[in-house]
Amino acid sequence: MKKIILILCTPLFLFSQEKLETTRSYKNQFQWNTNLLFESNSLDKGFLNTMLYGGYITDSMKTKWINSGGDNNILYSEISNGLSYTYNFNKHSIGFRFADRNILNASFTDDLLRLGFEGNFHHQDKTLDFGGTSIRADRFQQYTFTYGTEVKAVKMSTSLSYLAGNHHLSYIIEKGSLYTAPFGTSLDIAYDMSAFVTDTASLSPLVHNGNGLALGLSTDFQYKEHDIHLSFSDLGFIMWSPESITLATDSNFNFSGIEIEDIFSFNDSLLEVNNPKDDLPSTKKSAFKSYIPATFHLSISGSGDYKHLKNYTLGVQGKWQPYSDNTPLSFAKIGQGFKESNFATLYYIQSVFNSKYCDVIPTLSHGGYSANTNLGLALSRGKKHNFTVGTYHLENVLNKKKAKAISVYFNIKLQF
Repeated sequence: MKKIILILCTPLFLFSQEKLETTRSYKNQFQWNTNLLFESNSLDKGFLNTMLYGGYITDSMKTKWINSGGDNNILYSEISNGLSYTYNFNKHSIGFRFADRNILNASFTDDLLRLGFEGNFHHQDKTLDFGGTSIRADRFQQYTFTYGTEVKAVKMSTSLSYLAGNHHLSYIIEKGSLYTAPFGTSLDIAYDMSAFVTDTASLSPLVHNGNGLALGLSTDFQYKEHDIHLSFSDLGFIMWSPESITLATDSNFNFSGIEIEDIFSFNDSLLEVNNPKDDLPSTKKSAFKSYIPATFHLSISGSGDYKHLKNYTLGVQGKWQPYSDNTPLSFAKIGQGFKESNFATLYYIQSVFNSKYCDVIPTLSHGGYSANTNLGLALSRGKKHNFTVGTYHLENVLNKKKAKAISVYFNIKLQF
């Protein structure tokens, strides 16, 4: 478990990097992007450190983690590294971008935490509800071709990505509950679960287990004194290998315990009577489709007459990532994808302050995977050759173990 979390921890979005480049004075442009993000609406840095580096988990720590969240606990992590090249000519541009991405997106109830941390001994004559649980983990490489143009002061950009899938793991529990009778005399388990795991014969980080496509489209134009940006990116999916393991089951299971009169006559046949194999879910190998998180973005930029706010950008973002390809495309499917992304609509305001040594870029946002209010800060230096480093969660930098989000990103841009 520790290794899985370590491999799959990370980023979100860099507001100032998602728009189409407005400067075409340089023909050649190289960029390197690194994004690291851990974000949760309940579990803090102390939980992450314990899972990664080990240590004794006390009862008070368990109680704190269980009580820290709401009805639905969300955990999102992404690590991505990317290199891109863009060639600008006249009012057109073409480019290629490569990125290695690792994503973990999970949601679960407090009762699942209780079951995991405390077991069912302390919950006799109670029903623990772990329905609505989803755990999705992906690693893939993204090869993107981009084309941009300008028509009558309207800038447009399109992108087409090939996705090379490495590994995928997902557990989707629509309904799930566990009832423990007093003194543990019986257990009643009910669940409706789907699970998908790619071929585990090779755990190499670059093994090829799937192929996919993703699309992107953006436009920038001016309306009166404001610059308007509209875009969607990474709207895509991966078809995983037919050797993948899939499971879909809707079952009720009752275990009534075993009564033993003579410990010396105990044998396996007693277990077989009380645990018929027909009650256990079976797996099979088949291909399946999974979605990557798509981003929808709208922003309005302008300038102000205020002393401390000479420019500003107001924006809103949404994420779309349904659990599976279980229904045809419709308005209901679109709404399902936004709901199952675990992402609350994010609103933000951003500005740029110029100083002698660098540009200071503060961002105030509300929403996202944590659904909290966050303060971001970036420092950017250089015009022709630029280096930018920043965080989406400045308020958590000094919170240490109480921090519920950790992020850092940097961008290097070279132009010739």
